[in-house]
Amino acid sequence: MNMKFTIIALVCCFASCIVAYPNNPNPEQKLRWDPPQQRNDQQQNRFQLDGGVGHDKFGKDVHVSGQVPVWTSDNKRHEVDVAGHYGQHLGGPYGNSPPSWGAGAGYRFRF
Repeated sequence: MNMKFTIIALVCCFASCIVAYPNNPNPEQKLRWDPPQQRNDQQQNRFQLDGGVGHDKFGKDVHVSGQVPVWTSDNKRHEVDVAGHYGQHLGGPYGNSPPSWGAGAGYRFRF
């Protein structure tokens, strides 16, 4: 059983390498391997979304949370975000819990 799994894993790795190899349609032109330019855009790190479901013999736990940027000043030194979350325990021998939820806002100043 282990030998079959090993052979299948090696074949999959080999096939992945072949598929990932870059294809240059114009052989006279060299491939460029320059790393992507770093963006200093702090806005891209401000959006967050998280959630999940966990379950066991006592029911399910559900939670969702998120954060969204709503305003950034022209000089990028002032930022305002809005955040919210929801969570609840469902089912199990103790039944459903009351929902836990909340919202808030955040302000950030960069020196």
